Amino acid sequence: MEATAESVFETDKAPLIYRALLPEIETTVTERSEIRVQAFKDRLILKVIAADLVSLRSTMNTWLRLIQVAYEVLEQTST
Repeated sequence: MEATAESVFETDKAPLIYRALLPEIETTVTERSEIRVQAFKDRLILKVIAADLVSLRSTMNTWLRLIQVAYEVLEQTST
């Protein structure tokens, strides 16, 4: 059973977050899931396609945390 989830983050830092995540985007960690990340001027879109729900949850948790860390670092460096 394939599972898919998509999250949209509205932030003016979307292009910067995307660039920070590029090394992770370009490497495959598992064969059980695939990620797609798109950045626009004020939106970052994360789409996860996984072979099963366990893989979907694990991949979503990882990527949500990576996005959060990138955002927090950018917040600290811009103040």
